[in-house]
Amino acid sequence: MGVDKKVSDFSQQLKKVEHNLTGMINEVKTDVNVLKTKYDESQLEITTLRRDFTELEQGVAGMDLQIQAIEGEKLQKQKYELQTQMNELKDQVTLLEKHERKYNVMIYGIDDSNADENIYSVTRQLFSENLKIEQRKANAIPIANAHRVPTRGSGPKPIIVRFIHYGDKQLIMSSAHNLKGSQIRILDDLPVSMKEERFLLSHVAYKIRKKEKLQTRIRDVGAHMTLETRKNRGEPWSARE
Repeated sequence: MGVDKKVSDFSQQLKKVEHNLTGMINEVKTDVNVLKTKYDESQLEITTLRRDFTELEQGVAGMDLQIQAIEGEKLQKQKYELQTQMNELKDQVTLLEKHERKYNVMIYGIDDSNADENIYSVTRQLFSENLKIEQRKANAIPIANAHRVPTRGSGPKPIIVRFIHYGDKQLIMSSAHNLKGSQIRILDDLPVSMKEERFLLSHVAYKIRKKEKLQTRIRDVGAHMTLETRKNRGEPWSARE
């Protein structure tokens, strides 16, 4: 009887321990499930944060590119506006200089080997003999100034002539066609930038006359030079691009 009771008590205690252990295991499992759920939630939050951070990084990078593009466009616009203002100012200066030279002509191709030449006599002789202007009228044209212009190139130094009356200059220019076939040329005295444009266009005009058999002329328009062409005298002049 004593042994049976002890076995029975031990069995009850074992069941109690087993029950308690089972309860503890169930609690641990529950806790583990709770922890796993919290861990999964934490991982999801971390993933979301990483995605949000990546999107934020990309957004910031995109904003940087947009800012750079805007700044670049702004700088380009400012550069263009500044260049436009500079070009306009340059043209205004050129026009002022052109107006100052309005009464001048440049004469090229007259022999300068005579060291004792009288430049006024040389020019008046040109007017009467080469330009076919009546000698009395040629001698009566008042000239403000005339002299040779030093140059670096070969050939005779050109003569610059300044007239007192603009009408006299127009008479000389309108008579310049009589120089055709000679080495002498009479051109408007222009600012340096316009002379350079005229020089470059003269080479283009020569090629056009040779290859396309067109008539050419170069004239000043505002602060720049333009090249015009036509097939014959019966057609109007058209600007050449």
